Amino acid sequence: MTQVDFYILNKTQPEQFSCLLVEKILKQGHKVHILTSDNQQSERMDNLMWTYNDQSFLPHVLMDDPLQAETPINISHNPETALISDVLVNLTPKVPLFYKQFERVAELVSSNPQQRQAARGRYREYQQQGCTVVSHEINR
Repeated sequence: MTQVDFYILNKTQPEQFSCLLVEKILKQGHKVHILTSDNQQSERMDNLMWTYNDQSFLPHVLMDDPLQAETPINISHNPETALISDVLVNLTPKVPLFYKQFERVAELVSSNPQQRQAARGRYREYQQQGCTVVSHEINR
């Protein structure tokens, strides 16, 4: 069964935190798929992965890149391009229909009240589908 981790972000924006989280996941030897809402967000994540930390490198590609299968981090706004990975980082406002193909799902929740409300709905939906759901308060 898929485990879903909700990261409740009190100060950091989800896109910034996702880089830190993906770096940690990568160090544990897992492959990551980052699901974005649209092409613009995919491009922002691509740029952020290159610039977020001068001391590290996060090997990643955007969807449909010829190196997608060999690269440990894939970024896409199209669910149909998701390759088999261990972890899904969901940056969209909805539960992805294909989430069960992943061992773990990371849901990043900003301090925005509307986004928190939407996250509560996703939390309930994952619970109703029998997932193990864990919350983490992030205060940095």
